[in-house]
Amino acid sequence: MSDTQYSLKSGDKMDRQLRNINSSDRYTIIWLGLLIGIGFYAADVIIDVFVFQSGTIKEEIFSPSHHEIWMRFSVLITAVAFAIYVQILLRREQVTSKRATIAENFLNYIFEHIPGMVFIKDAKELRFIRINRGGELLLGLSSQELTGKNDYDFFPKEQADFFTSKDREVLESGDELDIKEEEINTRTKGKRWLHTKKVPLLDDEGQPIYLLGISEDITDAKQTEEELQKQQLEMARVVRLSTMGEMASSIAHELNQPLTALSSYCGTAASLVKSQPSLQPQIVDILERAQEQAHRASLIIRHLREFLGVDDGHIEPIDIDQTIKNSLELVKPEVKHRNLNIEYHPVLKGCMVKGNKIQIEQVLLNLLMNSIEALDNTKKTMGKIIIQTHLLPDNTVEITVSDNGPGIDRDIADKIFDAFETNKSTGLGMGLAISRSIIEKHGGKLWTDLQQRNGALFGFNLPVSE
Repeated sequence: MSDTQYSLKSGDKMDRQLRNINSSDRYTIIWLGLLIGIGFYAADVIIDVFVFQSGTIKEEIFSPSHHEIWMRFSVLITAVAFAIYVQILLRREQVTSKRATIAENFLNYIFEHIPGMVFIKDAKELRFIRINRGGELLLGLSSQELTGKNDYDFFPKEQADFFTSKDREVLESGDELDIKEEEINTRTKGKRWLHTKKVPLLDDEGQPIYLLGISEDITDAKQTEEELQKQQLEMARVVRLSTMGEMASSIAHELNQPLTALSSYCGTAASLVKSQPSLQPQIVDILERAQEQAHRASLIIRHLREFLGVDDGHIEPIDIDQTIKNSLELVKPEVKHRNLNIEYHPVLKGCMVKGNKIQIEQVLLNLLMNSIEALDNTKKTMGKIIIQTHLLPDNTVEITVSDNGPGIDRDIADKIFDAFETNKSTGLGMGLAISRSIIEKHGGKLWTDLQQRNGALFGFNLPVSE
């Protein structure tokens, strides 16, 4: 097991290992001390016999004097006691060393497995001394690459200047520094945002010798906050649009009356002019065109009022051809303003489907506006939108809206009908989700052709009315 693979079971394992130490190994020094004592005993006997000639070896061994017995056994006991003492010291040192190793492994385990990036720099040159696995994964750099290097070896000068200034600030003040947000360029993850805390590590005299840093990657939470802010702004815009919609309905009602009167006046004037042969015939043509445009404006306002009106959800037979034409009238200003070409190829005319007129127009407007905005973003000079209708064998009418824009972003293709999913800079990402819900309530299905190569194609089907 490596140092960084330490587990809490290691302590118990060490205790078992100490208990299971072989008895012969444990008492080796004691036996050695006993042998040394016996050696001293034998040496004393030999010296007394051959040097001091105090008797024979047999007499010295079996009939020593009390003084010699006391001296020899004192030496023997002293040697054994010293050996036991040495053994105790060695065993304590062994246990201490084992526990120190376990403590070091445990600290290494904590260091390596702390979430986020943990790094240590020397206080003098601010070079990396150590970095954990989280830091390696975040930066895309190995510990070997970082060790002995400083920030200027890996990051842009502007970032390295910022990191170094904060390091010096911590070391000079001797206090912890909390950096709420700092930008960092990484090798594999690109630009990230970190929340970093830096702490000076001091020696016995209170002087900084190391710098400890702990960083948390807050990029995803930073992005979430930005998305929430965008959604709040968009919701505010939706509220404004809703308010303007209510006002537009009232304004449309007020405008419809003078337009109707204008159309009537133009018709009356045209009749009077016709009865006066002396007047120029072009006047009649002008009055008839004015009447036609006033009538057209009145129809547009009526369609707008119907679209902005209260939706009661009532399902009834509706003319899908006329419903599509109404939707096209509403987007004509957008199409004209962006210089786009929109084509409607009605395979069916006068076909009645089961639906709610306002809701189906809303679906058509969502699909049309998506295509218009997609083409507007590409700045195509020949932007085109095509609407087609088909009668399917299952007795449903299929309506498709296609364009020659950039197509569907593959990154969100699987989630394109989910709420709050969008690749546009503005918008809540609710249009397609709402449209799908409307069509499914009508017993149909809203879909997209992901195999479409040039642009995007959306379609939905509605049951034919009996």
